[in-house]
Amino acid sequence: MMKKVNNNSYYEKHRKYYEKAVRMYFEEGLGYRRISKLIPVAVTTLARWCDTFAKENGITMEKKVLRRKSPEPLETDIEGVANDVTSLKAEVSRLRKALKQEQLRADAFDAMIDVAEARFNIPIRKKAGAKQ
Repeated sequence: MMKKVNNNSYYEKHRKYYEKAVRMYFEEGLGYRRISKLIPVAVTTLARWCDTFAKENGITMEKKVLRRKSPEPLETDIEGVANDVTSLKAEVSRLRKALKQEQLRADAFDAMIDVAEARFNIPIRKKAGAKQ
């Protein structure tokens, strides 16, 4: 047995809220979401109502753009950019020297372990593979 769909509630809402919703949108400039919070009508229904109203009255619908605060325009400071490039180059140079130093240190530790293993005949490095 099929359920009977009651369309009366749609027409009641339409009759009750249509004019109010259209006025809020076109005259007060409220958005669909804001209107749907104020009156119990879905956002998609509001969009359809406003579109229908606009077509009937010859109004062109424009998409509303989100009002985000635009970021401040970046000032192109040539001297600041030159200083940044110079400081970045100095940082790269410093890091390269530090890397060389650490590589030498690692090589020295490996050599020291090799000498200790050979002199004292004790395995210091962990052997690869499973324990036996």
